[in-house]
Amino acid sequence: MIPVDESLKTETRGLPDKVPCLMMVDGNDILQKVIVDDRLIREARRCRAMWHSLQELGGINNSHAQNLLAREKKAWEERMLKEAEARAPAPAPAAAAPAAVPAPAAAAAAAPAAAAAAAPAAAEAEPQRSPDEAYIETPRCSTCNECTTINNRMFAYNADQQAYIADINAGTYAQLVEAAESCQVAIIHPGKPRNPSEPGLEDLLKRAEAFA
Repeated sequence: MIPVDESLKTETRGLPDKVPCLMMVDGNDILQKVIVDDRLIREARRCRAMWHSLQELGGINNSHAQNLLAREKKAWEERMLKEAEARAPAPAPAAAAPAAVPAPAAAAAAAPAAAAAAAPAAAEAEPQRSPDEAYIETPRCSTCNECTTINNRMFAYNADQQAYIADINAGTYAQLVEAAESCQVAIIHPGKPRNPSEPGLEDLLKRAEAFA
């Protein structure tokens, strides 16, 4: 005999080698081992699977989040390694020629040019998102199907089964706000309405403020 919790960890086919059991106290206050029916074990496994699904939807032990965390951790470790290599002192050359001192005018001209070249690169690296634009924090999606159930043309899943806005014009602002309110991890941001004539905008804008 084995404890029930140990039995739940293994899937058996045919007759089990070990029988699941529990410790119970009988009517005479004597501790006894009792055998647990196979149907109860199957039901316990089903309840455990449902509980794990609910945990994933709530962001606990979410496979997508864990994969993203692993990728980010690997990228961070690689970045730290490169920075450490860059900070390491370079070996001194055997015979270094004296470096030429640049003329003050040339150095002054080079500094603004370098700054001008760095500015566009920084702008490209960190694009500014308009506060009026609707968007989804796709890497945090838990695949709860709430938004795609509301409108599967406006919302869709990528290859990682995480939601994004496929066609903003395929639905209404009301559907965007409803999806934001239904999202279990609050990652949908409705932005501002694209159609100023849509009915009920005053109320919708108030509801959307919570997801700005």
